[in-house]
Amino acid sequence: MLWIRIAMKANRYLVSVLIPDRVGILRDITTALTDLGANIDGISQTVLEGFFTVILTTTFADPCEAETVRRAVAGRFADDHAVLSVRPISASHDTRPTVAGERFIVTIAGEDRPGILKAVMTCLAAYGVNVEDWDVVREGRSITYIGEITVPAAASIETLQSGLQAAVAPFALAAGIQHENIFRATNEVGAISRLLDRGA
Repeated sequence: MLWIRIAMKANRYLVSVLIPDRVGILRDITTALTDLGANIDGISQTVLEGFFTVILTTTFADPCEAETVRRAVAGRFADDHAVLSVRPISASHDTRPTVAGERFIVTIAGEDRPGILKAVMTCLAAYGVNVEDWDVVREGRSITYIGEITVPAAASIETLQSGLQAAVAPFALAAGIQHENIFRATNEVGAISRLLDRGA
């Protein structure tokens, strides 16, 4: 019996780029991908300490090899020392949320010192919490963390709040958890109120 193995070419890729920041990086990446026939259907980008980093998901109408995608993007940054990765996304890739539950906002503030993130992330993982996004604002020796997390439906927010406060207590930090709807509504209303006061 003759067996024939047919290589399946992925039509979707996750593309990540890390490069010293400059003007026009997203233009160069999106141009390279679009010129190959890709639709860019997801993007997450930030700049940290002078380094630009981005993760994109792309869909190709026609098969396109990962190495072809990598060369096309890399060709835009020949002299910029880019760190580039192209990873196929299989059709069976599970796109369901990692944790089934509700989204909350974590805020932690105080004086910066080593070990804070280890303590906080150890606490959140112990409660089955998935960290979706995490930002850091630093002013002198003061630091503020703002994180978006998904808390399992069966978890007690009160217990998680107590656990988080206990985790940051040795660092003399203030910590709080709010449902994302309450957090955003509170902050947006505050911003709108300030604008109205200026116009009065």
